[in-house]
Amino acid sequence: MTTTSTATAHDGIQLATYTWLPESGRQRAFVQIAHGAAEHAQRYDRFARHLVSHGYGVIASDHRGHGATATGTGGFGVTGEGDADSWRAMVEDLRTVGGQARALHPGVPVVLLGHSLGAMLARDYAQEYPDDLAGVILSGVFRSLPGTDLEAAAARLEREVAEQGRTAVSGFVPERFASFNDAFAHRTGSEWLSRDEAEVDAYAADERCGFAFSAGLALDWVRGIRKLNDPANIARIPADLPFHLAVGTEDPCNQGLTLLYELLEDLRYAGIEDLTWKAYEGARHEILNETNRDEVQDDLTAWLDKHV
Repeated sequence: MTTTSTATAHDGIQLATYTWLPESGRQRAFVQIAHGAAEHAQRYDRFARHLVSHGYGVIASDHRGHGATATGTGGFGVTGEGDADSWRAMVEDLRTVGGQARALHPGVPVVLLGHSLGAMLARDYAQEYPDDLAGVILSGVFRSLPGTDLEAAAARLEREVAEQGRTAVSGFVPERFASFNDAFAHRTGSEWLSRDEAEVDAYAADERCGFAFSAGLALDWVRGIRKLNDPANIARIPADLPFHLAVGTEDPCNQGLTLLYELLEDLRYAGIEDLTWKAYEGARHEILNETNRDEVQDDLTAWLDKHV
């Protein structure tokens, strides 16, 4: 059963939420999904239904400036006109949504699964609120934005905000997305996401996907990356919080797995005791929408079975 609802954020924003529950019986755990940049939570319906068929509950939400939540924040890629840090707000939003599940289903463990930008949010969440979680799964993960000098990017975006305002459309995210497709035949411009042409076409046709970020949201993202990669913040993650990382070997975001290896080294140095990872040969960025998605789904379910 799937339910669409809302959760009220700390500042009153209405967050669109989606819940999938087994038809009968108590769920073994909740998997909370944090989606990626310029997409939305309903794209994870197939994976959520797979998890439900294995006895798990699933909850997901549309980030600020994304999906159905965007109607209350100024549209796609916009997170409001104020000076509030939208990255920190999105981390808090995840806690609000997860807290709703914990309140309605006390005693049921929660595993946070983040994809891409959502994997960065999940890493930040694990630094701030690790006691909320029974585990963390990071899909399509990379330590930092590939090919990006964060200091130069921050300076550029700060200028854009100063000159045009936080809600002005920035070319920062479209430029990143375009560069990710350089290694692939250009049919829609989104071939870097998956080898499955039907999935690529569905993404390209979805008006809720592939949009630009406002200068304010892009700046907050860059600042958020600097925060979550600070060794002092990484050290705040408890050693006994299990982590699993899953990526495609042909995902341009991890630069030939380099940015995956760097993140693994960060987590090992922080003392994470239960740290596993898998790279799927030939797969691109969206491993849950890849041609081998059944293998990915089964692997992630097996990891959940072992840890909850």
